[in-house]
Amino acid sequence: MSRHEESRGPCRRLAAAAVTLALVGGIAGCAGDDEGDDTAATEPPPVTAPPPPPDETPVRSRELVTRPDLTPPVIEVTTDRSMTPGYLFLAPKQARAQTGPLIVDHAGEVVWSNPRPVTVTDFRVQTYRGEPVLTWWEGDALGGYGNGDFVIVDNAYREVARVQAGDGLEGDQHEFQLTEDGTALILAYPREPADLSDVGGPAEGYVLDNRVQEVDVETGELLFDWSALDHSPLTDTYEELVADAAATADRLDDDGSAEAPFDWFHANSVSEGPDGTLLVSARNTHAVYALDRESGEVRWQMGGRDPDVVVEDARPFAWQHDARLLDDGTISLFDNEADPPVGDASRALVLDVDVAAGTAAVVRDVTHPEGVLSGSQGNVQVMPGGGLLVGWGSRGRVTEFSADGQIVYDATWAPADSYRVFRSEWTGRPPTLPDVATRAADGGRVEVAASWNGATEVASWRFLAGDGPEELEAVTTAARDGFETAAVVDVPPGGSVAAEALDADGAVLARSEPVDAG
Repeated sequence: MSRHEESRGPCRRLAAAAVTLALVGGIAGCAGDDEGDDTAATEPPPVTAPPPPPDETPVRSRELVTRPDLTPPVIEVTTDRSMTPGYLFLAPKQARAQTGPLIVDHAGEVVWSNPRPVTVTDFRVQTYRGEPVLTWWEGDALGGYGNGDFVIVDNAYREVARVQAGDGLEGDQHEFQLTEDGTALILAYPREPADLSDVGGPAEGYVLDNRVQEVDVETGELLFDWSALDHSPLTDTYEELVADAAATADRLDDDGSAEAPFDWFHANSVSEGPDGTLLVSARNTHAVYALDRESGEVRWQMGGRDPDVVVEDARPFAWQHDARLLDDGTISLFDNEADPPVGDASRALVLDVDVAAGTAAVVRDVTHPEGVLSGSQGNVQVMPGGGLLVGWGSRGRVTEFSADGQIVYDATWAPADSYRVFRSEWTGRPPTLPDVATRAADGGRVEVAASWNGATEVASWRFLAGDGPEELEAVTTAARDGFETAAVVDVPPGGSVAAEALDADGAVLARSEPVDAG
């Protein structure tokens, strides 16, 4: 019997998670949590978010005349030879960046910006009820993990579901994976008391447990609930306790106290795996786990201190993120190789796992020629044609490699970062009207700028002007030129202007409200 088989038994529960589902015509279904232990207990103080570094360098932000409320970071594209269709999906944070979901095109131009008052991660395109949707996590970042909700919006950017973790827990920022069965795979990081003597900590200490959950999006039913504490020993960790963590300069240090619980496991991805399993990546044990989806038992562990599957490589992966089963049966992951550094560069790996033989062969090993080393976060996405899109996590960078390993796209928004970055096709049809703004131009003329946040089908803009809002006539047309398109037009004194968004066939998609030309 393996040590995994000696761990606590099945963890599948039939319980309820909280979910708010917005439907056409109304709001449907909110289910309560599991019945909890009603034994009164004195709770330790809550963990609070660490303050940002006082010397944090702010990222350079966009200034948009039609939407001054939108100030996303500037995306600097240094290489663009990619033939892959689609937009980039990221969620900037850190360096005083405006937080929230952000879609940009190949040139780094804004397509959709949605500022949020909280941290946003894992922004991407997924499928729900057979339709493409946008999904993300939003909430409070607590230094390496988070407490918040999971959001789904449709192609009109309207919220159709908001999912919460089950068993009364807060949803963590690392994963929101939808399945074809209408469920969501998510994580939670509850604080639990634990004896930390075996890892050099207090006997009456605290850890962050890692719960892997599957939740029915529509009903809120909790279908699967797995605890890392029940299945993996604390001594498997590579993370080290830091005495008096609250007094150190590193906001991620922990000492096993109630205020700085020991983050020994640090699950950062969960996805559907081979043969009825869930694949879980745990950064701080340097391991990927295949969990039996019915019993919750660990079928096999790749990497880490006591692996069932050993990577056939001179340097095994370390501090990794984003383990995914690919269509051909191989597994991709982002190998951080830091923090602390154990290698010279982070890399995108594709592994061919042979569980029976207990080995994993390296099929692809891709690094950036500049030796990019990411101390946290990151992801790998396989592109059509076999290329790889690599989000470099804390380095605030994304690179697309061709199937033969050549860089075909490279962009950065450092010193801000994004937990993950994706490239996907997307059609957005916002229910709002376009925005216009004016300013004086030479010769008594007026410069008019137009934009439509989130609209992806605009090919050109037709500008209108006249003596008043009811007397507008078309005066010029301009091809779409990034988020904002401008034209200089003649406007009668005291007149008005407006703009019409046109599709590729010249049909009017929407018309702005008229504004005073000023």
